[in-house]
Amino acid sequence: MAFDAYGFTACGTFNSSQYQHMLSADDSNAPRGVYNENDAEERGIKCEIKDLFFVESDKPHERGMGIYRWEDTKPVTTEASNKTQSERETYAVVKYNQYNVPSEKWVTAYIRINNAKIELALGKVLEGYPGLTQHGLQMFAPPFLPFFHRWAEFTKHIDEETDEDTFHYLDLLRKMLFKELEGTFTQWEEIQKTGHIAYQDLQLAYDPAQIATYVINGTRSAGIIRKCALCAGVPGQQPYFAVEIEVVDFDGRKCGLFPLGHFEDQASIRKELIARGRLFEKLRGQHFLAYSDKDVERLNERVMVDALAYHKFAGSSFPVYTSLEEMGRLTWNQSMQRFSTLNQGSDPYAPRQYSHRRGRRQPPPPDHPYHHPPPPPPPPPTEDDIEEDSEIDLSPLTDEQCLLCVHTVKSFDIEGKTWGTCEVTKLHEINWNELAFQNLVLNSEEKSLLLALVNRKDSKKNLRFDDFIAGKGQGMVMLLSGPPGVGKTFTAESIAEHLRRPLYKLNAGDLGISAAMVEAGFSNALKLCSHWKAVCLIDEADVFMAMRTVEDLQRNELVSVFLRLLEYHSGILILTTNRLHTLDPAFESRIDLTLMYKSLDEADRKQVWRNFLSNIDEKDVSIDDAGLDKLAGWDVNGRQIKSAVKTARILAADNEEPLNTKHLELVLNLRLKARSFMSAGKE
Repeated sequence: MAFDAYGFTACGTFNSSQYQHMLSADDSNAPRGVYNENDAEERGIKCEIKDLFFVESDKPHERGMGIYRWEDTKPVTTEASNKTQSERETYAVVKYNQYNVPSEKWVTAYIRINNAKIELALGKVLEGYPGLTQHGLQMFAPPFLPFFHRWAEFTKHIDEETDEDTFHYLDLLRKMLFKELEGTFTQWEEIQKTGHIAYQDLQLAYDPAQIATYVINGTRSAGIIRKCALCAGVPGQQPYFAVEIEVVDFDGRKCGLFPLGHFEDQASIRKELIARGRLFEKLRGQHFLAYSDKDVERLNERVMVDALAYHKFAGSSFPVYTSLEEMGRLTWNQSMQRFSTLNQGSDPYAPRQYSHRRGRRQPPPPDHPYHHPPPPPPPPPTEDDIEEDSEIDLSPLTDEQCLLCVHTVKSFDIEGKTWGTCEVTKLHEINWNELAFQNLVLNSEEKSLLLALVNRKDSKKNLRFDDFIAGKGQGMVMLLSGPPGVGKTFTAESIAEHLRRPLYKLNAGDLGISAAMVEAGFSNALKLCSHWKAVCLIDEADVFMAMRTVEDLQRNELVSVFLRLLEYHSGILILTTNRLHTLDPAFESRIDLTLMYKSLDEADRKQVWRNFLSNIDEKDVSIDDAGLDKLAGWDVNGRQIKSAVKTARILAADNEEPLNTKHLELVLNLRLKARSFMSAGKE
């Protein structure tokens, strides 16, 4: 419905703030509605509808400028009305009319409620309707959607009213609104009969405050409709219908479309969404889990579910969520403060407004402004706030809240070291390798010492050997040295499996080569490891630990930064190196345990072969002890054994036969030829 006389497009609940800023200082005749205590008893006492008309000024200095004023009578003549504003306020309802040029008719612009008894009743009938505050129950505009959506409740309240005066006031309003909505009711009956709805009528179907479902990437979710509007779009784009919904999400500390009622199987949908919401409820806080998503080829990927860490470490701004108690009471303007994405706080969902005549101003709001701006939203928490607020709200959620929970949780991919989200239905417990530590190829004394150290560090009764300086020397630093493929990295993996903790792997490529890059990257990684009690592994740490010299100041700075960060880490930190003799002497006093790994002998290689082959189903492998002895004779390291088993299994599967020594020796022979070729090239 367009009112081209002054370019106002009525699409939704009228928002007077759209007009208040358009009043100029010289609008002295615009109705102000100043409240006077002396006539308090007279306000809204007349059980009548008062009509006002929007007419253009005929003052000499304003003529032709598109300046309008509200008058009590239709503009038969240009004589100004002598009615006073206080007189208008004696009517229970004031109806503002304007002339529509295309239809050549006077139509309703909006209505003003003056009667306190009507306001009190509407407060009950329209309770919880988005965009309506206590002051917002005084003015309504076509198409009167709040009354359309709550018409049954409105009529029921009137029919059950026991006070005679209140009944007459409300019945007066009902009769007036029915005339305004009669065509809409007829239209809605036709929509329900046919099941088809026109684009311009979509607002009728989407009742704010009701639950609606939506599908993203094949996953159904639900939310509460907060706002919907027909939008004209920007030039060059098609108009669109925008719906704003509110869902339950978790910011790390607290939980801040198709109408569900139109589904025939809404009971089963509700049950499904509530069950998934219960999974979301359990995943608040920190959880180290496995994630499998066949659609994107992610199988048993280990992730840390942690919304608080996501907002703290991922570089995204910390969100400002409304509390669960406030859900259902979110006002139109509060909603737009939180969700508006356009510049200068403009409303992306608001109907676009065009002026039929260039330079014509919008109509002034009737009477005094009723809108009270909401207080500004609280500022996003800083990192310091997050640190101090250690309490996480894990209060149980209701079924309705679970119904509205988002279908994903914020998480960190431990292997890929990336932040993202995971669907709650695709997370499951980790299948820990209980035999990993037992399969370590170390002598019994070294294995016992290593086990004692990691168990003590993991124990709640951990012995504290603090430095004289607070915060220093509280971690456990281990150095694993030896040639490639002898089990250094596997040792770190076994420790993490034994402790059932994440293993956070780093190398020079992750940290960079400048001192500033290393300090930023390493410091952030150690914070995450401390936050999750993860085991931190820095593979091939030689570049950070090389001996300092007077010639290379840049390397000296890099080593100094690494030394300092090493001292202040409070968790388990494992370093591996192939060149122990090149390390700076300063590291010796910072390392709690150094394990020296030698090249594998035949007995070691036989154990490594046995370990890898034991992970294969018995029916898929045919290698006896003699075969293991034969394989142990090959001069290969642990990493090469692992690679050979993987490649030979593919060959055996292609031949449709169990894995045997022939498959493995074929792969080893190819590796030997490649090694000989590389050696010849070096010579």
